[in-house]
Amino acid sequence: MTLRAGIIGLGRIGRGVLRANYAQFSEGRFDIKVICDVMTVEQVAYLLAHDSTYGAPPFSVECDETHLIVGGRSIAYRQVDRRRSLPAEDSFGHLRKFELDVLLDATGTASIDNLRSLVTHKTAKKVVCTINLPGCDLSMVYGVNHKTYNPDSHHVVSASTCTGNAVTPVLAILEKHIGIESARLITIHPLLSDQRVLDGYHSTSQLGRACATSILPTRTQVANSAELVLPSLAGKLDSISYRIPTAIVSALDVTAYLSRTTTREECIELFNQYAQSEEMQGIINCDSGAWGHEKASIDFLGTPYSVIILMNHLTLTHGRQLGLALMHDNEFAYSMRVLDVFGVLAKT
Repeated sequence: MTLRAGIIGLGRIGRGVLRANYAQFSEGRFDIKVICDVMTVEQVAYLLAHDSTYGAPPFSVECDETHLIVGGRSIAYRQVDRRRSLPAEDSFGHLRKFELDVLLDATGTASIDNLRSLVTHKTAKKVVCTINLPGCDLSMVYGVNHKTYNPDSHHVVSASTCTGNAVTPVLAILEKHIGIESARLITIHPLLSDQRVLDGYHSTSQLGRACATSILPTRTQVANSAELVLPSLAGKLDSISYRIPTAIVSALDVTAYLSRTTTREECIELFNQYAQSEEMQGIINCDSGAWGHEKASIDFLGTPYSVIILMNHLTLTHGRQLGLALMHDNEFAYSMRVLDVFGVLAKT
């Protein structure tokens, strides 16, 4: 039976998941029954059909008053209030009639109580969210810990974050085979919708500065994302993010102090083996960038890998200090991983 899914929140990731679901298979990888957002359905259709980053989707987009029609397939649309009611008020009870197996919350604003209420009130059997929300039953990074999913106890599942999905597989390989004493994770991230176009008020002061004119240092939860999946690294990681004036493709600069002496050749062989393995094929890509074909970040637009390791920039100092340059499409690749999480749930 095809998994029956719903989506709350049609920002970049919500629309990205919707697009990815129908881009691979015209009938859809999963059966999306209903979608919800604060926008009108006409606005949703417009933004899906006209994407400044990815261009037009490989399917038609239409709508009527209560449905989004994707490639001729009708999806129910519900316009909802941005403010959530208290969990006890069953604010999404109107979705119960769709008999959803999983409901994706891509708003980024829900509390753990909000998400648990969706299961308690039987709005959906399972809930997946697109942030690392404290209190989730499992933070799943596909390719690393997805096999630990237990349908009897994991009802609210986090699909981690885009950067969490990028760096965690790399750290998992190093921790398993060599060991990590400590690591610093620097994210060079494209601008996001929470920033200001012109200087203005923001609860995080530097994100209130004009996003196209500066590189903005800010906090990131990427270290916490990795530690949730790899508890052996708890307290060993620190991270910072720089928001930069680009639209897509994020980079990570990783400096890891390893537990034992190794060689650059051993590290290269290790990553290449995993990139070709059944376990992480499609998750990790090793890009050698032969001379004359070195890539810029935009060249990774639309790549489905969680992480691309730039092998020419892999360095090792004194046999213990490893430097890595990583890139990933922070929207499309993450949307693909969210669908992979759906796939894990669908098997049960």
